[in-house]
Formats: sequence, structure tokens, C-alpha cells
Amino acid sequence: MSRSRSGLAAIALVALFSGSINHAEEPNPNDFTFDEFLIAPVRVHLMSAKGVPEWETTLSEKDLARVLTKVNRVWSQAGVCFYIESLVREEAANQDLSSELKSQSDLRWLLLLRPDSSKSEHQFHLYYIKRMPVNGIYFREAIFVKDTASLRNVEGGIDEPLPRVSSHELGHALSLPHRQATTNLMASGTTGTRLNQQEIDQARKAARRFEWIQTAPDILKRANELYEAEKMTEARKLYEALGGLPVKSEAVERAKNRAAE
Repeated sequence: MSRSRSGLAAIALVALFSGSINHAEEPNPNDFTFDEFLIAPVRVHLMSAKGVPEWETTLSEKDLARVLTKVNRVWSQAGVCFYIESLVREEAANQDLSSELKSQSDLRWLLLLRPDSSKSEHQFHLYYIKRMPVNGIYFREAIFVKDTASLRNVEGGIDEPLPRVSSHELGHALSLPHRQATTNLMASGTTGTRLNQQEIDQARKAARRFEWIQTAPDILKRANELYEAEKMTEARKLYEALGGLPVKSEAVERAKNRAAE
């Protein structure tokens, strides 16, 4: 591994702690507070392609809710939470790519599949397609994940490939390199999900360099402003992200209540 715009953005990834993720190593000692959590937007792209079945994902909104829930379980150890800024179902661009181009070892040709209309610089972009030569790959512009990914099981690893591959590639987006330790999130091809303290510190430092990755209090302030302006669809997806944080605080409880309105 390397690295509909609509109300669907409010997908229920708020149950961040449903599902099972066990670690083979001792838990890291971090216990992040509400104020310390970093909240990152992700635009999820579900690709389709007439006549090119390897580019057409069969993932559903329910699948994405499960995947993002487990991604956030993994990344909670670093005090980072991802939320779906928007969900885009779209036809791949440039579907007439030559076989010669697609057979190249340099997979940057995948970027040619991105429709211009859904590109943006203010969130991570996560594209799911049916098949490609690797489980996942990170480019500065976008992340691609194969929805038929397969991994080598390791002790204490996550229970399905897609959340692990997505989490791994997001790790690259947050500056983390590959690791050899098989139970580590940044190992290639395994189900491991651990991050060590150095990686946690590095990922959090990298996250702070993105002006659109904000702290939980900043996200709460923005959600409240949207709520007061009666922009409930936008406010609700932020409240849902905050309401799923693994933190006991009045702010989290208020966010849950607002999200349920």
C-alpha cells in the first residue's frame, strides 16, 4: 500500500466505537481531551464507469458508515477524527485511457479519473474503485482505495481490510512513512493498526499544517454559527462528528443533542 454532494454527508459515522479493533501492543498512554481533538474533513468519491467494471465501486452508504466508523476508531489513538464533508457519486473521467498507460508501474494515471467538478483543496479526497494494482495509494491530490482490498492478518489486527487501507493511506496524508512492524498501521499489507508515540506526534504536527483541519472547539463554534443561521444540514454533520468523539464532556453531549434535532 502507498498513500453526491448532498445531505448524504451526514452519514452516521458518529458511532465511532462500534466494531472491534484490538491492538497487539500495549495501548498508547494518550487520553486526548475534547479541546485536543483534531477534526479533518474528507470528501468521499464513489466511482462508476460505463464499460470499465474495474473502476466501478459497489460500496453503499451503509458500507461507508461502517468503514469511517472504524477509521475513526484507529485514529482516535492520535486524537484525530475524520468526517464526511460530502459524498460524491460520479462517473470517472477519461474512461478511454489506453491499456499501455494503465499497465505502467507509475500509478499517477489514476488521477486522470478524477472529474474536475468535484475537486477542491479544502479537504482530503478519498476515491473508492473496484480494482487496481495495489490496495491503496496516496497522492498529494487524492487517495485511491480498492474496495476489494485484501490483507495479511496479524495478531490484534482490525477485522476487515477497507478501514485499515483507508486509515493507512490517511496516515500517509499526515506525513507518516511505511514501517516494518507488522502490527503497526503503517506496515504494508497487514491488518495492524498501532501507532507509536513518535508517529502520533508527527501526524498531529502534520495535521496542524492544514488550515482546514481544526480543533474540536473550533468545529463546535462553526457548528453553532451554522445552527444559529438555521443551516441545519451543514450544522448537523459537524455536530455528528463531535458527538462521536470518545470523550466525556458537556460539549460532546450538547453536540449529540443538536445532531438529533
